[in-house]
Amino acid sequence: MSIPVNPPSQPTIPLTPEARAAYQDLYDKYETAIENTTDPGILQALNDSQSSVDNILTKDSMYRLHANTALFEALLSQINDTNNDLKKLKNEIAAIASHIATAGEILAAINKVLTLVPGV
Repeated sequence: MSIPVNPPSQPTIPLTPEARAAYQDLYDKYETAIENTTDPGILQALNDSQSSVDNILTKDSMYRLHANTALFEALLSQINDTNNDLKKLKNEIAAIASHIATAGEILAAINKVLTLVPGV
């Protein structure tokens, strides 16, 4: 694993998959160290640092959830708007179809008259 020579001045949020994996790996290593350490001073330092790493992972997850929630809400809004437009279009098409049906009935009646009463 190579370490970038010039890391970015600001972290990417949400965390990149690589950064998230690095934090998760660090968290897991802390967990192993905590389970295998009995020194109270070291335990305190490991627990404090692990808690900070856990907060980063938790907040990153929350950020992703809210971002996804926003996308979900945008998609839901788009679906509702589209469905409302489709209902309007359906009603317009039904109105046109009823006029076509009426026109068809009129044409049939005209044909009947012309058949029964041949003219010119």
